[in-house]
Amino acid sequence: MSWRYVSASATGTSHVQAGESCQDASFVAVASGADGAEWLIALAADGAGSARYGAIGARIMCETGGRFLCDRVEARGASALDVKLAAACVRHVRAEISLASTWQRAPARQFACTLVGAVIGPERALVFQIGDGAVVVRSPDRADGALRPVFWPDAGEYANTTYFVTDPDAAAHLNAEIIAAPDEVSLLTDGLQRLALVYATREAHTPFFEPMFAALRGVDPARCVQLNTDLARFLSSAAINARTDDDKTLVVATRRRRSLP
Repeated sequence: MSWRYVSASATGTSHVQAGESCQDASFVAVASGADGAEWLIALAADGAGSARYGAIGARIMCETGGRFLCDRVEARGASALDVKLAAACVRHVRAEISLASTWQRAPARQFACTLVGAVIGPERALVFQIGDGAVVVRSPDRADGALRPVFWPDAGEYANTTYFVTDPDAAAHLNAEIIAAPDEVSLLTDGLQRLALVYATREAHTPFFEPMFAALRGVDPARCVQLNTDLARFLSSAAINARTDDDKTLVVATRRRRSLP
């Protein structure tokens, strides 16, 4: 496997103090496409704090959405890669959330969550997002190898609001784009935005990411499981909690294909 990846979530201090569990979730897998190529599937979601079942919504988003995307790539390979795939994934997840809401006898909005996702093949990638959070990539078409957020976090109309997968007009707030396939990518939920992004210039804060990418590039893939624990510890550290009291999820992935800075 050429891809190396780690992922972890950590409960925000504000949630700990309130006796609440983490409402974030993530999914990462390498699928073998019908074209014989390796495909990285990565998702992260943040359950809305105002939603009673937001944590369940985030898990449904990642687990159901991740399986859906893996199935499509495994069945169709590169032919599956289209912006319509993102919309189909969201529809599939919304249907699953509708079933859960019926079971819980609660409206779908009580399962509200955001979404960031990436499906990366050999040459092209699909990146998509609803709400805040970010997908940061190292663009292979840039000579300087700079990191950049594909989309800027999508805030709502009012302060401290955003858009959710369960919104009636979720399709209108789905950002999706086909880009050149990056060899390094990171997904994060909004609890890390102030640490990982530079708001003044709408860029990635490179010093936040580089140590993690550097550690992954040379690691034995078998050690990535241990690195998940290390990442979770880092997200729960005093240094991070001093900057954010929200739940935090981070996915970091790299593959060996070409030389990187």
